[in-house]
Amino acid sequence: MSETSILPPARKVARPKPSPNTKGHVVRELVETIILTAVIFFVVRVTVQPYQVQGPSMEPGLTAGEYVLVNSVAYLFGGPQRGDVIVFHPPSNPSVAYVKRVIGIPGDRIDISLNAVYVDGVKLNEPYIYPLPPGVDENNSVLTNIRLGPGQYFVLGDHRQDSDDSRDFGSVPRANIIGKAEAIFWPLNDFRFLPTYSSVFAHVRQ
Repeated sequence: MSETSILPPARKVARPKPSPNTKGHVVRELVETIILTAVIFFVVRVTVQPYQVQGPSMEPGLTAGEYVLVNSVAYLFGGPQRGDVIVFHPPSNPSVAYVKRVIGIPGDRIDISLNAVYVDGVKLNEPYIYPLPPGVDENNSVLTNIRLGPGQYFVLGDHRQDSDDSRDFGSVPRANIIGKAEAIFWPLNDFRFLPTYSSVFAHVRQ
């Protein structure tokens, strides 16, 4: 005797009818995505710029061939601080870009001996400078009583024996500053943020 199998009745599933505007919605989302991507790219391109380090003037912190990310809006609401590494156009040659460390800001008095830098009479203990052999002077000349006016910044290379900086071309006007060097991004295995060594300047007037 055979058995008769009874199948459950098929369920009807309600399927939404495609909206006539679906295609237009997809196109609109695609356009919005493209516009948003373009805006993000533009903002990043304008605010963060890559620069290649050339020469040994910032050794040992920066070496020739490395690429740094420069934040061009870092000083939108304020000026550079002591210890910042900046990219700028030197007054002696505005067609090129230099990278140096800010040592003095507007209002500071700078004095430089053969083996030390003083800001407002405070001797700086600078761990970032290039180590020199015993008996070799840090600076090739002595400078005294350099006073920085409004919008003037005194910059030095970390390799004091191999740097063209404010000892040569004087202070850097605020208008010549491109931005703050934030990090080394190339080579990738050498990625690191650039410290400002704020503790070095902790005892200088704020």
